[in-house]
Amino acid sequence: MWNGLKISEVYFEEYGLPMLEKDFAEYKDQIAAGLAGQTSECFGYDDYISRDHDYAPGFCLWLPEELKKKIGNDLQKAYDSLPAEGFILRHRMDIGMAEPSRIMTGARSKRIGVHSIEEFYYEHTGMTAAPVSTQDWLATPQMYLAEAVNGKVFRDVSGEFSAIRKVWEGFYPEDVLKKKVAADLAMAGKTGQFNYDRSIKRGDVGAAYYCVTEFIYKISAALFLLNGRYMPYYKWRFRAMEEFTTLKSVRLPLMRLSQMSEEESSAKVDLIEEISGMVIKELVARGWSSGYSDYLLDNAKLVMKTIKDTEIASWNVFVGED
Repeated sequence: MWNGLKISEVYFEEYGLPMLEKDFAEYKDQIAAGLAGQTSECFGYDDYISRDHDYAPGFCLWLPEELKKKIGNDLQKAYDSLPAEGFILRHRMDIGMAEPSRIMTGARSKRIGVHSIEEFYYEHTGMTAAPVSTQDWLATPQMYLAEAVNGKVFRDVSGEFSAIRKVWEGFYPEDVLKKKVAADLAMAGKTGQFNYDRSIKRGDVGAAYYCVTEFIYKISAALFLLNGRYMPYYKWRFRAMEEFTTLKSVRLPLMRLSQMSEEESSAKVDLIEEISGMVIKELVARGWSSGYSDYLLDNAKLVMKTIKDTEIASWNVFVGED
């Protein structure tokens, strides 16, 4: 069965591109097409459960802001007139659906169809162009950057949309990457290795719960960074970890930790240390840490010492955490 990304690409090839060639021939090479942004199909993670709402053939058309002002309304009308039901009927065996979802929240219309290049990147990164400064790279949480570069670009003759995308796809500059890894691991150490056990000893189960939750979040953020990937929003993190090439073995211990109760606090402490040790081993292998300590905060400070940019290296270790 085709997933949403495949459905989108075939729908564009069969209906979208002919529409551009017929009705917008003068502008078609300035219009990029693809599917990226929010929703599971943009990540390639959609399944039969995803089809209970906001699910139908669709794609995005990205064009410069000035061109959108000129032809945007007409282009959107042409897009809206494309025969989704006819496409589904034609490919019902490949798609595995009889009709578009009857539950449409209205959010879908903001995610597909016609958008300016500038508004797409502003929505997902807070910027209308590619990042330039260190502050640009640090300004946007990973989960939004994941949406800016996921999915697939089907067509971009001018290359304007893809040029910005490729900069974000290229991932963080090395010193920024190290700074973010250090910040996330420092907080993981404070919450999981230091404050969890202390909260249990106090009998503060609520604080203990938050410590483990925060530890899982910060370790996950560091794992994605070490894999050269932006961490998606919470729903897809464990799913995306299946695609790791580095520290993939940490996924199952993290999953196990997320399912343990506070009645298993001693075992949770041991598991937190096991996970931390696996990550520290990777830092040592990269030459980012000597591994003299089993405390993540100590190792985060060692990572900071490998940063070449003197300004970034001077920042507090916690600056830059996701």
